[in-house]
Amino acid sequence: MIFFKARVLLWPLLLITVLVVAGTGAAFAFGGLNALALSSLFTSTSNERDSQVVQSVTRVQEVALLSLHIEGVARHESNGEILGVAIPASEKTTLIQYKFDAKLGIDGSQVKIEPTGPESFRVTIPQFIGIGFDDPVFEDPLESNNALSWLAPPAVQTRMINNILSDENKQKYITQNAAALKEQAKVFYSGIIASVDPEITIGFEFAG
Repeated sequence: MIFFKARVLLWPLLLITVLVVAGTGAAFAFGGLNALALSSLFTSTSNERDSQVVQSVTRVQEVALLSLHIEGVARHESNGEILGVAIPASEKTTLIQYKFDAKLGIDGSQVKIEPTGPESFRVTIPQFIGIGFDDPVFEDPLESNNALSWLAPPAVQTRMINNILSDENKQKYITQNAAALKEQAKVFYSGIIASVDPEITIGFEFAG
């Protein structure tokens, strides 16, 4: 009788166990479906767009007279400071090696050719300009650090490159090569006029 009673009392336990397992599986399946549903509802997309509008078109008649091959090393130095006082051993030096061809010339639309006699002309040359840079190459920056150089602000590579290609440097190249630019301008326009009439006398006048 005791054994029989024990067998009878096992059925409720088995029934409860089956219900718990079934409920757990249903909850798991339902949660999985919910996760899939949520993942399909909440998605992310990214898109990049670049809109450009040409506002005006300007005709340029730039005449390149000289091409200078330039090579050099740009240097940037910085150090950490406390209340405006430099911290010892905090110096940082950044070097960038570069090379490019600088094109110098004039705006051809500003050149004036005027007659000064029956067979003579005067050619007025405007101010020389920096036309641009060809084949620029900038090597990866090199840094020289001291023990506390992490306190110094880092060099901005784009700013260093912009300084190398600045209008100030263009003007420096023009000043250094002013004589060669004038001579090349004479050769260029003398050749054009001589191809029309080699007997014409030509005088030159330079702006500035």
